[in-house]
Amino acid sequence: MRNQMIWGIALTAIGAAIAIVAILGIPFLLIYAVPFIVIGLALIVWRGREEKIEAIRE
Repeated sequence: MRNQMIWGIALTAIGAAIAIVAILGIPFLLIYAVPFIVIGLALIVWRGREEKIEAIRE
């Protein structure tokens, strides 16, 4: 698995865990959960794009 995938899955899981804790009783933690989830999903969706950009540039 590529490094972006590992980080994306890890950040999404951390964000989901924080969101569950936020829903169960500490709502201000959603401020932290949303960016983790968004960044994690972005890493998963856009993995490997830099290689395609480099190939076009050459």
